[in-house]
Amino acid sequence: MSTPKRKRARPAAAPESTTERQAADLAAFRRMMQVSNGTFSLSFAVCQDHSLRKTLIQRLCEEFPGTLVVTLPEKVDDVLSYVQSQLAPATTEAIFILGLESSIPFEGELQPAIRVLNSSRESWERLHCPVVFWLAEYALAKLARHAPDFWRYRSHQFEFIPDEHYLDVTMEDSFPGHDVVDGLPYEEKLFRLSELETRLREAGTPPSPELLPHVVAWAYELANLYRHSNRFDEAEFLLRQILDWQKSAHGKGSPLVASALNNLATLLIETNRMSEAETLMRQALEIAEISYGLDHPIVSNQLNNLAQIFRHTNRLSEAEPLMRRALAIDETSYGPSHPNVALRLSNLATLLQATSRLDEAESLMRRALEIGEASGGPTHPTVAIRLNNLALLLNSTNRLSEAEPLMRRALQIDEASYGPSHPMVAARLNNLGAMLKATNRLAEAESLMRRALEITEASYGPCHPKVATYLSNLAVLLMESNRLLEAEPQMLRALEIDEANYGPFHPDVAIRLNNLAQLLQATNRLHEAEPLMWRMVEIFITFTIATGHPHPHLQTAIQNYGGLLMEMGQTQEQAKAKIEELLAPLRKTEGGQT
Repeated sequence: MSTPKRKRARPAAAPESTTERQAADLAAFRRMMQVSNGTFSLSFAVCQDHSLRKTLIQRLCEEFPGTLVVTLPEKVDDVLSYVQSQLAPATTEAIFILGLESSIPFEGELQPAIRVLNSSRESWERLHCPVVFWLAEYALAKLARHAPDFWRYRSHQFEFIPDEHYLDVTMEDSFPGHDVVDGLPYEEKLFRLSELETRLREAGTPPSPELLPHVVAWAYELANLYRHSNRFDEAEFLLRQILDWQKSAHGKGSPLVASALNNLATLLIETNRMSEAETLMRQALEIAEISYGLDHPIVSNQLNNLAQIFRHTNRLSEAEPLMRRALAIDETSYGPSHPNVALRLSNLATLLQATSRLDEAESLMRRALEIGEASGGPTHPTVAIRLNNLALLLNSTNRLSEAEPLMRRALQIDEASYGPSHPMVAARLNNLGAMLKATNRLAEAESLMRRALEITEASYGPCHPKVATYLSNLAVLLMESNRLLEAEPQMLRALEIDEANYGPFHPDVAIRLNNLAQLLQATNRLHEAEPLMWRMVEIFITFTIATGHPHPHLQTAIQNYGGLLMEMGQTQEQAKAKIEELLAPLRKTEGGQT
């Protein structure tokens, strides 16, 4: 079975004799260990780099052989009790504690571990030896803020930063691949994020020509991690910086500039800035066509990316010829049975499904699945994608008995390929749960949806848009199970997450408003539902004006709002007048036509 590329181990950190910038802190650390021998002291050692930290701890343990290294389990509640349970009968001369990051409240509610740490600082004195917490910089800042009493109890703080020449070593660390990065737990993502921030600071701005290719790779990975941490502004700043670096180093017409434009445009799509994203995608396509010719596979990639913009803005008739052209290029370049052809077939089929050409869509999806199974084997992760897409189409045509085994097979493949806690597995669980909900197997569907939500929170943190999506899906299931009191807080939380991430006028916010309004209608709170419906329609109108193309949900949203007004006792004329008030900005842009 083919598996995604795993992150290979980085070379060990540079020898201590060459790490001049660390000499002072290492000397101070050794003095602390010697002076504190037999007595309690609390210290914090900041190190952003996993390899460097491991090397330092190994050296110090060799110099101080009585040192106990304790790695905390995930989400431990009582750190001191766990450390005491690890003490050996022999005398422990020092304790190094790793892994506190998983119990520090990055977002949301305070974790129990922090409360216990903050209230039990004197109890640590019973250990009668130096205690050192090894942390990343971001975790240290959180600890200081959320456990101030424990933080004030410290006697020393050390910081170990890689020397500039250490970049020569880290240049050998290739990007592990998005599948691997996406699958890291949230705390590990933040640790890696801090490590990459340190590397970029060390590299300088702009980086030297010899460092540039490596810095760009790190910066792309860092931008991806920023997105996972809801830090979209920082991700955008970094992607724009990459674009500037590539233009300066290679010229505005370089294919590397096209890649930078494409990556920036993808982020702009995510933050609903479609017009600007389209401009960048068109520039990237133009560069690719000039650089490679009209029929090159890289041009095919850019055509596909621009077509996705058209799909997002409901311009399916413009997207289709680009997708068909991309398919033709890849069939000519690679032959009719290449995995790239399967990808193009799958994308085109999804568009055909959206335009109700289901027979043609199904034919293309089955062909894409056949190519995937032949090229990668029946358990390859790309086969899971093809199975999932075909299952969704069958689900939409009410062929649920055919769809279910395909979804279950896709889930099985991804669990084997990525492990049971990967975001891709969460997506499969969510889709299978939605299908089971449609067949009224609500208990099993709820179990899968809750597992999908748990995986996503662990991977992205509690305030990511993907978490909002799964919260909303679970809430709809609870509402359909008539558990309205349970559903409402989930819907409110999903709405808050998307408003915080995207602002008040994103289409995803409109969907959350619609779900919440429907729940309020079901509980006869019509006057609370009405302003939410108004906002929903207003968002879709704003989207339509901004893109010049009607949002696919606009008409349904207007109808639902009109129905609510009638349910509230308004006459048909009153409801029409209210809707006209909403539509006024749109009419102005369309010369009086809607």
